[in-house]
Amino acid sequence: MSVAGRLGSISTRMLIILALAFLLIILMVYLVIETQGKPRIMEMTSETVVETGNEVINSIMVSINHVDGLAKASSTMAGGLPKEDALYQETFGNLMQQMDQRIVGGGVWFDPNMYAQGQERQSFVWARDESGIMQSVTRYDQVSQTPNAYYRDWWYIPALYANHDHCVWSRAYIDPTSNQPMMTCTKALYNSTNQAFDGVVSFNLLLDNLDAAMKRWQEKIGGYVFLVDLDNRFLTFPEQSLVTQTTANNPQGEMMNASQLATINPSFAPIADSLGRINDTLIDDATAKDESRFTLAARSILSTTNLGKISEQESELLSALLLLNIDQTFNLVDSHLVDTIAVPNDFVLQQPATAFVFRMPFTYWKMVIVKPNSDLLSVANALSNQLIQAMLLGFIPILLLTAWVFRQYFTRPLQRMSLLVAEMGALIEQKQYQKLLAHKLPSSSVSEIQIISEQTNQLIDRVVENEGALAEINVHLEKQVAARTQDLQQAMDELKASQVQLVRSEKMATLGQMVAGVAHEVNTPLGYVRSNIELVGDNLTRFDELISQTDQLLQALKDSNADQAQVAQLTAQTLQCCEEIKEDEVSEDLADLIKDSLYGVDQIAELVVSLRDFSRIDESKVKDVDINDCINTSLVMARNNLKTLDITTNLATLPLTQCNPSQINQVLLNLFNNAAQAIAPDQKGELHITSAVDETQSQVVVQVTDNGIGINEQALERIFEPFFTTKKAGDGTGLGLAISTQIIEQHGGSIAASSIVGEGTTFTIMLPIQSKTYENKPSKALFEG
Repeated sequence: MSVAGRLGSISTRMLIILALAFLLIILMVYLVIETQGKPRIMEMTSETVVETGNEVINSIMVSINHVDGLAKASSTMAGGLPKEDALYQETFGNLMQQMDQRIVGGGVWFDPNMYAQGQERQSFVWARDESGIMQSVTRYDQVSQTPNAYYRDWWYIPALYANHDHCVWSRAYIDPTSNQPMMTCTKALYNSTNQAFDGVVSFNLLLDNLDAAMKRWQEKIGGYVFLVDLDNRFLTFPEQSLVTQTTANNPQGEMMNASQLATINPSFAPIADSLGRINDTLIDDATAKDESRFTLAARSILSTTNLGKISEQESELLSALLLLNIDQTFNLVDSHLVDTIAVPNDFVLQQPATAFVFRMPFTYWKMVIVKPNSDLLSVANALSNQLIQAMLLGFIPILLLTAWVFRQYFTRPLQRMSLLVAEMGALIEQKQYQKLLAHKLPSSSVSEIQIISEQTNQLIDRVVENEGALAEINVHLEKQVAARTQDLQQAMDELKASQVQLVRSEKMATLGQMVAGVAHEVNTPLGYVRSNIELVGDNLTRFDELISQTDQLLQALKDSNADQAQVAQLTAQTLQCCEEIKEDEVSEDLADLIKDSLYGVDQIAELVVSLRDFSRIDESKVKDVDINDCINTSLVMARNNLKTLDITTNLATLPLTQCNPSQINQVLLNLFNNAAQAIAPDQKGELHITSAVDETQSQVVVQVTDNGIGINEQALERIFEPFFTTKKAGDGTGLGLAISTQIIEQHGGSIAASSIVGEGTTFTIMLPIQSKTYENKPSKALFEG
């Protein structure tokens, strides 16, 4: 059974309908999952990430608060101590010795004249040496070693303006001893007696443990996690080398900020932009709270630091932080999420991801969790796949059961009925009507099939009753019709053979007239093609000379014993030969000669193709043709006969027309030759050809107009009759226009003529654009009455 037959089965169609309905259900389920389920699951997964992020922030804040409390206690203690060197060395020395290993340094830094009158620098500083032991450092008090005073450094100045009890954290930088990222916590020191600003207490916190903590959280959350400080400078990153750079101010290296990383990796730009917007909001909030105080603090921080080590942006952020931290509180219940960003293609994960940005109180550090969307949607994708698989597994038994029930109670009765009906059709085709009674349809339990069976059986009874006798009469009539038809067909075949022979004779006669003109037209391009080929041959000898010189030079170069003077001479001769060829423009001459020769060959080919197309009698099939192409081809064929005429054409853009192009060429050539013969030798002949489209009747209209002697009214009525001619005896057969008329009518068109004696004649051809007349209409005899 063919594919069409299998698909035509009712059972197959029913199963296809069920399958399509099931696929539609699956599609609807899939759309619900995609449009509602996945966004909701992604939202729930994102909520889990946010909860985890808040947990991370809270855990970090515990360590931050520890250092913050340490700085606060140290500030209070330093403010209450008498200003004695031994007392500070002992008290803070013992304190620093007991510090956690992550605190790698710190101390007390007095403002000028605040420790002792007239004493510019006085600090008590401790730092860990290479072995990790906390040691006292005195170099910061020596002008020769630290010409830039500590009280103007970028970590000291912000603490001067801080009006709250929390640390002011510096930007992240690289510890020169451990080569690890580090930050400095500074807290203002106030005199316990008069509450005047005395200086700053500082602690240097190593961030290596922070990086390890981020990696542990990263393993728990998935994706990757990193921290940035107030100025969006990286505190941690999965690959620290990606965010570390060396600057003039920090030759040991420092962490770059988010915008610098976005410049290097543009795919990081969405996260960097979000971090920038958060800082802009921080500055806006500070400006809204107290613009004058914010501006004063920002300008003071910027102007009093050493050598411009702090940027204007960072001074504004520090000023905002100092101003807003007065009202800042920390609550373990509050969410620290400030933004969620879609990252089209994260440069670390190399896939689409979602970034969650959290802000840390007091420090305004930001933590960013970047999680791939595939992780966020993994649950939804698994649920979707399981649901669709379950539906598919459940549908297969239902489909099989439906197919069995439908086949058992509906398809098989219909198949039996269709088999019997096919046998009836074969008997009717064989005109064995009496045998139909043995093929009546059986009864069926299906009401619709039973109705069809009853009606069909009634029809069989009528056919047997009425058609039996009529069949015998039809057989007799068919025999008589067949005999008459055979006789008529034989006569028609003979008539068509005569007609085809006349058309062939007329066309061959016209072709014979064209041969002499075509031969003359071919000789002209042949002449200059031959001349060009001879010139090409002469010029090629120049290249033979160049090849000879080149071969000699190559032989000399390959010969290891060759004289260098001879090689130089051969090289000079070869180059001279090349220059002479270039100066004589031999290549350009060859290109022009070949182009002219190809043009001549194209002219010859055009004549040969036109002659070939014209010489084919009824070989071309009906196809879509541009009638303008037929006009141009026929003009080429008639070129020799029309060479004395002034020919003008006005050809419109035509749609493709269904026709036999060879026959249309024959009609047009006949009209062109008649026009040339209708013009007296001493008269300046003109031939005007136009083409247009008649939109109302969907026809192409072609007009051929000459300024010849014209045709009188009596002759004009007969010019399309076979063997009628106005030419002298021997100059024409009188079949040209008759054959042309038949060709145009077979195409479903018409041809007409109008003429004024002494002024000229116009022939008008009208052809339908889309015509089936030619394919369905038999050839009409030329000599019908």
